Amino acid sequence: MAIDIAWLEKNIINRPLSASERQALSCIQETAVATGQKIITEGQPGGTLEIMYSGRAKVEDNNRYEGRITLAEIEPGTLFGELTFLNKKRRTADVTALEPCEVYSLTQDAFTGLMQNQHELAYAILAAIMERQTNVIMSQRVTLAPLLRTLKEKAHKLPLFIKIAPVIFIILYIVAFFLIPSKSSYNTGTSQPATQSSAPATTPNKR
Repeated sequence: MAIDIAWLEKNIINRPLSASERQALSCIQETAVATGQKIITEGQPGGTLEIMYSGRAKVEDNNRYEGRITLAEIEPGTLFGELTFLNKKRRTADVTALEPCEVYSLTQDAFTGLMQNQHELAYAILAAIMERQTNVIMSQRVTLAPLLRTLKEKAHKLPLFIKIAPVIFIILYIVAFFLIPSKSSYNTGTSQPATQSSAPATTPNKR
């Protein structure tokens, strides 16, 4: 199946492409993914940028305290895998198809070729990656803001002793550090112990 260049123009590049740029995008690969199949597996090498053309997927991670959790859902028009695209580090999460998906992939090597021969097109792709990261950061701010407000409200309701307990502990530690004598001070004193003379004892002469 041919890559939908018109779709890329509208949803990713955000501008019309020249004939040479359209030809250059032939380096993009397309993969059909079945429901429940992993698109990305945590720990596998990076170096590939994925674009969801159709279908939906979920991003999952193993949380130390909560077990398996869903971090986000990926919909058509979403770039993903961008964090490990340029540095080729290992993937940090699993991406699993929630329904049949069509995924476009751009390797780092192919992107390097675009930078050399189609630098304006490469810049447009980088701009899309930056926009994606900006959206992720903004969504995290929206998610974290209510949580931080809740934690702040709970902190105000804590008893006064709990609030000042860390300060009291630090003060007591400092006082103990300066006032309690060290172990070496018990072994040194002003008086010197009496020493026995090594000279032999003498007895008075009897007359």
